[in-house]
Amino acid sequence: MKSIPILDFRTTVLRLTICFWLIFKAMSLNLWWSWNRTFPELPVFDALYHLPSQVSDVISCLSVIVMIFALITPKQIILVGVLVLELFLMSLDQMRWQPSIFQFIVTLSIGLLNPRVFKSYFFFLISITYIFSGLQKLNLGFINFIWGKFFLIDFLNIAPEVAFHRLVKAIGFALPLTELFLGLILWTKFRNWGWSFIIVMHLLLLLVLGPLGTNFNSIIWPWNILMILFAVLFLKDRCKDYRYSHFKNASFIILGIGIVILPIFSFFGKYSPFLSFSLYSGVADYLYVYSGQRDDEIKAFKTIKYEDKDFVSIYDWSMIELNVPMNPYQPLFLEFKNYFRTYYSEDAIFLIRSYPYNEENTSPY
Repeated sequence: MKSIPILDFRTTVLRLTICFWLIFKAMSLNLWWSWNRTFPELPVFDALYHLPSQVSDVISCLSVIVMIFALITPKQIILVGVLVLELFLMSLDQMRWQPSIFQFIVTLSIGLLNPRVFKSYFFFLISITYIFSGLQKLNLGFINFIWGKFFLIDFLNIAPEVAFHRLVKAIGFALPLTELFLGLILWTKFRNWGWSFIIVMHLLLLLVLGPLGTNFNSIIWPWNILMILFAVLFLKDRCKDYRYSHFKNASFIILGIGIVILPIFSFFGKYSPFLSFSLYSGVADYLYVYSGQRDDEIKAFKTIKYEDKDFVSIYDWSMIELNVPMNPYQPLFLEFKNYFRTYYSEDAIFLIRSYPYNEENTSPY
């Protein structure tokens, strides 16, 4: 099996990334266009709040056109156009900073650097994704909520008394540890075994989350397929062109800060989980709102009862309308609350519910 030439590897990865980027947009239309959207747009800068939605719509359409051109011929100038347009769209709405979009942005950014280091940098990005994703799951929230309730009870129909048995819960820790181990083993001579297990892992995830399983969070199905394709690509490549010397320059320091140093702060609530490879960590906070002026929301989305009021789940609102989850990040919650009170109802009341998601862990926000 021959190693893939460096430039062909880069072109293949960028084309796959842009292809699945377009699929992501097609599956989350209301996230990018305002035509049927009621969920608030949350710009990065206050000045952008007054920008008409039509401007964002036009830029979204232009970005799709440029992406199609990049898919056909991924020339440097076209890729720069995609990156500029997408970063501007990100600034117009923080709901667009989803984990897969973050990976796409980083991949495209390193693709615009020296092509001779792209393979090493991209390998580093994929490895870090699994390492941090595993670390983020090493908590009781993942064991009880994701492993116990979601996987064992909801998917496998196992009785709660079995799913929450201490031994069964202990077995659940094997999942994040395996993910962490796979990210590390890629740096060893056993990396091909690692890529093979990664393929199996994503196939199992598709089985659990896909239409044949829980049919949950469809927006991440294409991302799981993409990660399988990347693993196949690395297996075919046989990892012959990596140079540790590539990790000794200024551009790598910037990359390391963005995908290693900053994500560490997410463990202390000081950085966005969605920019820190936090995928189904099980300890996310959830925001709820009550507003007597928005009874239609109560009928459409899940609610919780608190002090005789029905509070609407913002997570459910986001999932149903935008097909993406809301980033469980306190600064974003605060921006949503301020926007809602300014443009929807100044008397709105907000709650935050934290793991283990009961009334004792629910408080006004």
